[in-house]
Amino acid sequence: MTRAILLLSLALLAAAPALAAPPIYRCGADGRTYSQVPCPEGSLIEASDPRTAAQRAEAKRFAEAERKRAADLERERKAAEKSGDKSAAGAIAVGPATPDAPAATGIGKPRTGKDKPAEKDFIAVAPKAATTAR
Repeated sequence: MTRAILLLSLALLAAAPALAAPPIYRCGADGRTYSQVPCPEGSLIEASDPRTAAQRAEAKRFAEAERKRAADLERERKAAEKSGDKSAAGAIAVGPATPDAPAATGIGKPRTGKDKPAEKDFIAVAPKAATTAR
């Protein structure tokens, strides 16, 4: 068993240089193009991954769990659409409303010219143009 682990670790060490990322250069006067070969007016970009192996493994596990959750949600949505349940087909799961939340807000409601702002409404005022003496 320990011999297999030793051989595996040696194989990983031998493959490490091959796994190293090639250099990346930002090229052009505006720096909008990238290349793996040196270019005129180019600068080398540090593109190494500073995470540890454990952090990379955790990120992979998290991404896989998110993919599974997304697939489950898509399956549930398609089942709801197929069954004709319109209430669940496009619903977003949210927590219950808090008792102190206002029943209706004026957000999104267009104001008419007759409406007067309440005292606590914010009114934006453009700054006066600065005058400079010469």
